[in-house]
Amino acid sequence: MKIWKLGLIGSVMTAALAAATGTAFSQDRLLRGGEPMRGRADAPVTVVMFCDFQCPHCAEASPVVDQLVSAYASDLRLVYRHFPIERTHADAGRAAEASMCALEQGRFWDMYHSMLVNQSELDLSGLIRQAGDLGLDSPSFARCLQSGSHRVDWRRDQTDGMALGVSATPTFFVNGTLIEGADVSQLDAAIRAALKR
Repeated sequence: MKIWKLGLIGSVMTAALAAATGTAFSQDRLLRGGEPMRGRADAPVTVVMFCDFQCPHCAEASPVVDQLVSAYASDLRLVYRHFPIERTHADAGRAAEASMCALEQGRFWDMYHSMLVNQSELDLSGLIRQAGDLGLDSPSFARCLQSGSHRVDWRRDQTDGMALGVSATPTFFVNGTLIEGADVSQLDAAIRAALKR
């Protein structure tokens, strides 16, 4: 068997094992640096969230995430990673780009919330309107969005997510342990367990 085929088979098996066991094998791919973050950088628990702005389950997860960030304010760091599923969500890539343009203006989390609430308005004009409503510099935002300058950033997140076993959104990693979906009790239990270690 050719070497590249063995490598491919090994990668697929590792991702499947990671997804099945709740263990992430490519820990170095969870955090690259520079990702949008909430909470203390030195918090004992890091929750990495892979999300798609057009995914209805991600919209439903947003209040759960806010609740956990509030409940564990001094113990939790939330890191956002992009995982737009463009084959079913045609505007998800553009929305990922828009969030990074908002990050340039220090308003990622405001845009995050706005896009999840306004999922039917993720076309170009809808995103520019949302940015304006949030008080962003609309001309700068529009130039950034149309330039596609952040495509490499959110594509890297997608690639990392696939290597980590992410196949759906939202997917969370609590100190490296994979959790699919936004069941508040499951996430809360994982955070409490991580705090006891």
